[in-house]
Formats: sequence, C-alpha cells, structure tokens
Amino acid sequence: MRFVSENHIDKISFLYAIIVVAVMTFSTGAVLIINKVDSLNKDLVELEQDFILQQKEQLKSDINSLLARIDSRRSRVAQLLQKRLEEHVEEARKIAVNLYEQMPGDMSRESAASIIREAIRPILFNEKHGYVFILTLEGKAILYPADRSIEGSSFLTNNVGGGPGVIENLIKIAREKGRGFYHYNWTMPGDPSGSLHSKISYVTLFEPLGWVIGTGEYIENLDALARANVILDFSGMMNSGEIDYFFAYELHDIKGGDDFATMLINGNRPDLVGKKISDDYLDAKGKPFRKEFLEGIREEGESFVVYWYKKPDGSGIGRKLSYFKLYPEWNWIVARGIYFDRLDNIIATKKEELSKKVKNDIVLLCFVFLVAVIVALLVAYKFSKELQNIFDKYKHTQLESFKELEILNRTLEKQSQTDALTQIYNRGFFNQQLISETLRVNRYKEPLSMVLFDVDHFKMINDTHGHLAGDMVLKELANLIQENVRRCDFHARWGGEEFVVLAPGVDNKKALQFAEKMRLLIEKFQFSVQQNITCSFGISSFVPPEDHNTFLQRADEALYQAKQGGRNKCVLL
Repeated sequence: MRFVSENHIDKISFLYAIIVVAVMTFSTGAVLIINKVDSLNKDLVELEQDFILQQKEQLKSDINSLLARIDSRRSRVAQLLQKRLEEHVEEARKIAVNLYEQMPGDMSRESAASIIREAIRPILFNEKHGYVFILTLEGKAILYPADRSIEGSSFLTNNVGGGPGVIENLIKIAREKGRGFYHYNWTMPGDPSGSLHSKISYVTLFEPLGWVIGTGEYIENLDALARANVILDFSGMMNSGEIDYFFAYELHDIKGGDDFATMLINGNRPDLVGKKISDDYLDAKGKPFRKEFLEGIREEGESFVVYWYKKPDGSGIGRKLSYFKLYPEWNWIVARGIYFDRLDNIIATKKEELSKKVKNDIVLLCFVFLVAVIVALLVAYKFSKELQNIFDKYKHTQLESFKELEILNRTLEKQSQTDALTQIYNRGFFNQQLISETLRVNRYKEPLSMVLFDVDHFKMINDTHGHLAGDMVLKELANLIQENVRRCDFHARWGGEEFVVLAPGVDNKKALQFAEKMRLLIEKFQFSVQQNITCSFGISSFVPPEDHNTFLQRADEALYQAKQGGRNKCVLL
C-alpha cells in the first residue's frame, strides 16, 4: 500500500509540517549560533589588534617622554658642572685676592706669586681628578698639578696638550672678557695614545699678577657623570612609583653577540643590572626576542617585540609587548613593556559569555522544536504563523545580543579612557587629546594652556598614613579639581600623584590665575588624612608651531622649578 496517496494526504501534511518545522528550527538556530561564534572570533581578533595598536602608541609616547626627561636631566647636569667649575675657579681667585691684599708692600713679586700658587695648589675636586691651573698672559705655566714638570715652561712652545692655539684663546677670553667658558680639545692624563679629548674650561683674570686662573673637565667625564646621575635618579623614581616600570641597556655591539650590551636599569630583573647580556637569550617560549629587537634597532632605530617573560609580581610567565628605542647620544637602548593580562581576561570573559549563550540557545531551540511539533500536529493551518513567531523570537534574541555587545564596547571604551583609582581621564586618553588640541591650535591659532601639578611630599603621606590613605587623598584631590574645571577642559591623572589639566582657549595669564586658585583650594581643603596637603604647579602655554612634546616638556620643567623653589607654588614658563 502506497503511503504517498490521496488517502494519506492528512498524514503527509502533518509529516511535512513536522519536517519543515524541524528543518527551519534547527537550521535557523544553527545559523544564529555559527554567526555568533564567527562574530565573536572576529571581535576577538579586532580587539587584540586594537589593543596592540593602542599599547604601541602608549609605549612609544611613554618612551619619548622618558627620553625627553633624560635630555632634560643631561642638560641640568651639564649646567651644574659648569657652575661648579666656575665656583672652584672663583674660590681660587678669592684666595689669591685675599692673600695678595694681606702681603706687605715690600714683598717681591716672585715671593708673592709663590705663596699664592702653593695656597691654590691643594684645591682638588671630582675625587682629586679636578684641579686649578694658572697661566701668565704670556702663556707661561705657573701652576699645573697634572704635570708639575711643565711648571715654569711656556705652553706656547712646549707642545703640551692641545697646542698653543688653545692657550692663546684662553688668554684672550681672560684678557678681553675677564672670565668665561671655552670648549677645546686637550690630551688626557693617563691616556698613553696622546689623542685629544673634548674638554670645557672656565678661566678668570687675576690682574695684580697678570695671571689666568682656570680649571676644566673632559666632556666624556661629564657624560659619564650625567649617565650615572640619570641611572640613579630614574631607579629611585621607579622604586618609589613616581614613574612606571622600564628598562635600559648600554649598547656595545649593535650587531649582537654574547656581550652585546650591559643591563643598566631593570626593576623586573635586578639580578642582571650591571651585567653584560647575550642576544642568544630565549624567552619562555623559546623565542630569541633580543635578536628581533636588535634587528629593528639596526634598521629603524626602534622596535616593537611580543614575547613571553616573567611578571614583575612573581605570578608567573606572561605574554608581553615591549618597545625598544635607541638613544644615540649615549648609545643606550631604552625600553618599556606591558603584559597582555587585561586583554587575556577580556577574551576569556567573552568566550565564557559565548559558551553560556550557545547552551541557552540550544535549550531554547529544543523547547521551540517540541512546541512547534505539537502545534503542527494539533493545528496544521497555524503552522506558518507559529513559524513566524519563532523567527521573531530569534530576531529579538539577536537584537538583545547586539545591544549587550554595544553596551560592553561602550564600557570598554570608557575604561580605556578612565583612571581606575580617581575616575578621571587617564594618561593615554590625555595624550590623545593633547596631540589633537595642539594640531587644532596650530591650524586655528587659538590659545591653549597646560597645568601640570603633583602632591608635595606624597611619599611621606603614604609612609605616615598608609597607601590606602594616600589613594583616598588622590581621589579627593581629583574630585576637588574636577569640580572646578570647565566642561571643555581635560583633567587627567598623569601618573602616581601627578595630575594635569589641558585648557583650550586659555592663555598663560588666565592659566596662572586658575592654577593659583587651585593651589589655594587644595591648601585650604580638609582631606581625610587630617593633614595639610599642598601641591606644586607648572604652567605653560602652547607656542605654535612647536610640537606637543616640547609643550609638555616646558610644563614639566615649570613643575620642576616649582618643586625646587620650595613647593606649594605656581611657576609659569
């Protein structure tokens, strides 16, 4: 007996209805689930790409800011050294003046010269490598502690040091200007090659005896002092949390090798500091990441590298993105890295959410199928209507999923712009706005000012009241400032206890008034630690067509001067 016949048309209709319902239900559910999986996978790929791009920009900006601070400190060390050279020479000149004024009128010129010379001879500094020399206006060596055998001879004829031209210029400065600095090349004691080294000297004229009194320092010694100062300074700031974690190498061979560099600073690996390192070192996954970043340094002067390395908190191995940049002035490689923990947590959360949604969709799919079969068996003519309801339900589910994804994206965007502690803008978002505003000001010539400030003696607050109390002070300070800035201003946490306000349309005069107002508000505000809190402010206005780094560096220098000037004050540069 044939089943497909007019006698079984009702059964065939019911069977076809069941088949259609089953096929449509499961195919629609399967398509939605596959689309959700594909969409999530694409989102995860884009999320990682965007995360890496943002972190690259942030790391590059941080390293450039760090190098600007190194340049600033290098310049300050040079200025300090020149000041000290001047102080040593002026001290020697005062000794000569005092001795000469106390000598009897009948004392011979030779006796006076001998007494003054031997009084100045013991003046030594820089671990006894620095000394004071004396020349006559005719070039004769009166005092030369570096080689006493030269004393009494003429530098214009004895072929010592950098030659007679150098001596003539030193004498010319003393005779015509009375005092001054001079850059030149001179032999270095202890260097058997006799090669010339760059040097700077300060000289002054002692008129009573017609002497040129001076001292000098080799530039390479200056650079060594500046490098040691920077290493000590930055290591201290990193240990105190004033600046974020970074690391630096002194490059010996850009081609690589077993001893291609010496580790200078590394908060994560203090055991390597001061030691030479090899480019054959492999990360936790066997990747020669040092060879990779050296290749980028050779070709571009900078390099981004992703590798696996131990975490600073000792919690294990993590995937890390680091930016390496060559600082050619000292042949340093300065680098900073960031771990992918936050990205990995986001990806794990999204995968967990997807798994739950897929399971819920499968349960819902089975339930809908059973309901649809029962409805098809009982009411065949309502089949199309029920099928439409099924599609409506899935459309609603998909719309809700898209809404949840949009809410999540908005939440992630807000988190990427907001400082977790103070709930104001973070440094990354501020850097974006700084670049945008300086470009706009360069185009439209409108005023733009920046106020950079930090809490005075913040480490003392943490040491006295604890880090939780210190965090509360930062939150209270951020709220106080946020309540007093305009809606168009960008108020951000720059790092640690340091904050910044970018004020579009405000010139330097109004910016100084605003900073002074904030200083007084902070000084009078009752913080939760029951202790007077003050801040130091550095103010600067943008000067087209300079770039944003110069603008930022000038505000940082103003803040430095406010700190040096006694704190709790505003300095405008």
